[in-house]
Amino acid sequence: TLAAYILPSGLADASLAGLPVQAGLYACLFSGLVFWVFCSSRQTVVTVTSAISLLIGSSLGAIANGDVSRFGALAACTALLAAAIAFLAWVIRAGAIVKFISETVLIGFKAGVALWLISTQLPKFFGFKGAHGNFWHRIADFIGHLGETNRASLILGIVALALLILGKRFLPNKPVALFVVVGAIIAAAAMNLGSYGIKLLGDVPRGLPLPALPFVSLDELTELLPLALACFLLGAVETAAIGRMFAEKHGYSLDSNQELLALAGANLAAGLGHGFPVSGGMSQSLVNESGGARTPLSGLIAALLTALVVLFFSDTLRNLPQPVLAAVVLIAVASLFKLSELRRLWKYH
Repeated sequence: TLAAYILPSGLADASLAGLPVQAGLYACLFSGLVFWVFCSSRQTVVTVTSAISLLIGSSLGAIANGDVSRFGALAACTALLAAAIAFLAWVIRAGAIVKFISETVLIGFKAGVALWLISTQLPKFFGFKGAHGNFWHRIADFIGHLGETNRASLILGIVALALLILGKRFLPNKPVALFVVVGAIIAAAAMNLGSYGIKLLGDVPRGLPLPALPFVSLDELTELLPLALACFLLGAVETAAIGRMFAEKHGYSLDSNQELLALAGANLAAGLGHGFPVSGGMSQSLVNESGGARTPLSGLIAALLTALVVLFFSDTLRNLPQPVLAAVVLIAVASLFKLSELRRLWKYH
C-alpha cells in the first residue's frame, strides 16, 4: 500500500521541484533503503515532500540558469549538504530541542497539515486540476471550479472512499487500501476508465541510476548552503513532529536525536542516488500506519517494491486512477483533524 502511494507522490513532487519525474522516485527509493536502519519511529516514512520540493524549485532556477542537467546536480548536492547539517546536528545532540514542542502546538500542526493535504486531494477526487499555493488559495480555486467536476471521477472516488471506510470499520489493521488500489488498476484497464475523463497516473520511467557524487563548483556550494539549511530545518521539524505523534499514539519512546541521524543517512542516499532532499512525509506515514505498519521495516519493503516496479513493472502503474489515490490519502488524514481537541483548547482559552 505504501509503495503504491509513494510512486505517484514522488512523481508529483519532482515536478513541483522542477526536476524530471524520475528524480522523485530515486529520492524516495534510495532514502527508504537507509532511513529504517537509524530511525526510532516505527511508522514514520521518509520521502520527498511538497514543501521542500517547492523550495528546491523556487531556489535553484537562478543558480542553474535554465540548464536541466545542472539543476539535477545542484538538487542532489543540496541533499548531500542537508545530510551533512543533519549529521552535525546529531553530533551535538540538537534533537533535544524538539522535546520543547508543546502538545498544543502538535494539535494545531496536525490539524493544519490535515486541512492542507485535503485541499491538495479534493481536486483529484472531483476530477479536475487543482491550484498551487496555500490552503486558502487551493480551497478558493477548488470551489471556483466545482462546475468542472468529472462525474465518473467523483463516483469512482466515492466508491473507493466507501470501501476504505468499510475496511477500516470491519477489517481494522488490514491492508485494505492495497486491494482497493490493485482493484482500481484492474478496473481501469478492463473498462478503459480513461475514456470517461478519469485521470490516470500515466507513464512511469523505468531503470535506476548508479550512485555518484554530483559535480558542482565551490562557488555553487556556497550558494547552496542556505537552501540546504532551510531544507534541513523543514525536514527536521516535520520528521520529529510526525515521529512524536505516532510515539504518543502507540505508546513507545521516540529518540528525537536518533531521527536526525536517520534524516542524515536518508539525505545522503538521496543525494548519491540523483534525487533531492527528503524528510518525513505526513501523508505517506499516515498511509503506512493505516495499512498496519508496526516497525520501520515497512519503509524498507516499500523501497524494495518501488525498486522492483521502477526496474520491471513501471507500465502496470499507468492505469492507476487519481481519484482512488486521493481517496486513500483522504481516509488517512481524516484522523489528524480532531475537532474535540480544538474545542477543548478553545474552552481553556
